[in-house]
Amino acid sequence: MNAQQGRESRHRERAVLYLRQSTFREESISLELQEDAGRAYARRQGYDVVGVESDPGVSGRTFDRPGVRAVMDMVERGDADVIVLWKWSRWSRNRLDWYVAADKAQQHGGRIESATEPIDTSTSIGRLSRGMMIEIAAFESERAGDQWREAQERRVRAGRPHHGKNRFGYRYDPEQKLHIPDPVTAPIVADLYKRYVDGTSIYKLVQWLNENQIPTVEHGGKRVAPSWAESTLRGVLDNPFSTGRFVYRGETVEGAHEPVVSRELWEAYRQQRQRRAKRPRAEASKYLLSGLVRCLACGTVLAGGKSGPGGTGKAYYRCSSGFTRGTHKGGYIPCEVVETAVLAKLREYAEPLDAQNIRDLQAPAASAPAVSLASLEAKRKRATTSMANLALQVAEGLPADVHTEAMAAIVAKRDSVDQQIAQLRAKAAMPAPTAQIATGLLEDWDVSSVAHRREMLSRLFAVTVDFAGDRHVDVRPV
Repeated sequence: MNAQQGRESRHRERAVLYLRQSTFREESISLELQEDAGRAYARRQGYDVVGVESDPGVSGRTFDRPGVRAVMDMVERGDADVIVLWKWSRWSRNRLDWYVAADKAQQHGGRIESATEPIDTSTSIGRLSRGMMIEIAAFESERAGDQWREAQERRVRAGRPHHGKNRFGYRYDPEQKLHIPDPVTAPIVADLYKRYVDGTSIYKLVQWLNENQIPTVEHGGKRVAPSWAESTLRGVLDNPFSTGRFVYRGETVEGAHEPVVSRELWEAYRQQRQRRAKRPRAEASKYLLSGLVRCLACGTVLAGGKSGPGGTGKAYYRCSSGFTRGTHKGGYIPCEVVETAVLAKLREYAEPLDAQNIRDLQAPAASAPAVSLASLEAKRKRATTSMANLALQVAEGLPADVHTEAMAAIVAKRDSVDQQIAQLRAKAAMPAPTAQIATGLLEDWDVSSVAHRREMLSRLFAVTVDFAGDRHVDVRPV
């Protein structure tokens, strides 16, 4: 290249080609054809192509794309003068994104052009034409979105989810456009729910699935994951799809597909899930009372462990937080001591009931009149009304000392009602221990898993150890 040619080359404008392959099949022009058109346009305009960036298979509604960022950076750095598109719609189908990008490119001395829809944007009529092309692109995008939403709504009204992806326990029939229970995996789904409700941890269920080489769900000929993980299984079990329903826009909708799990079993799973979420680490523990025993002095949940080198000694429950908090020196207590106390209390509740046991297990006592929450709330409302009426009587000349005495009596009455309401609501929120649970647990003790025993005991008892005193074990009904 001689000196004259070098000077001419430096004056030639530099173009970067931007290519985007649409997600819509009818508009999915190959990147190769777009690049050929862009290079031909650059040759006709006398541009040097200094780069090619692409976003394959990305929607034009999303402007935060790697290719877009790359070409805009080149213009901002001064490495390119012109961004060449195949069509205006390749850049964006969003009006605001379009105009912001065009303005930013112009501020840095650059511009955006189309290889197949040439418009001179240096003139007012050219900018108007470009604006019309952008409006058409935005209209087409919105129209496609409306059609897609209408199709989704029709599917939902017909009891079908908005997509036909496979679900674990089902296979999708494209002719019926319906999920059909899979004869192999549907029974596995039902079994997973039952085992979880019976006390098996998510960790153990995942281990079982992988050991038995149960494959994960398949989408588009590919597995969503090479093997099962806890998050994958929870995603399957938390979804009500197996009960003949599905979630659409945050709401549970009745489906047209056949359930493989009863709703009662699914609700039992949800209740168990909420209870175990409070102590996820204890779920897979080998220690019977993991997560259930607390230190009386500092409230710390005791950790299970073994003494000796390599954990070969005796099992114990330990509190190490008391020393750091300054409440006590901490300490150890053999697992056998705590578990023996809990089992003794369990046998006590499982024995034939006498009058005293009935009073312990069923509160309030049989002789006490039943008080409903509705009657207490009505009583509280009457007390509030009385307070308001009393305030009006002051304005009508009621003596101040009489008002003060009467108001104090009404406030005390309302406070008493508030306390009863709080106690009743707390009792309703927490299941009381029953002889049936205790008896059933004791009968099935030898065949139950540690996790199941722990779950049942958590419904019955609260256990504390007094490390600051004589390491006394206190087992009380929940």
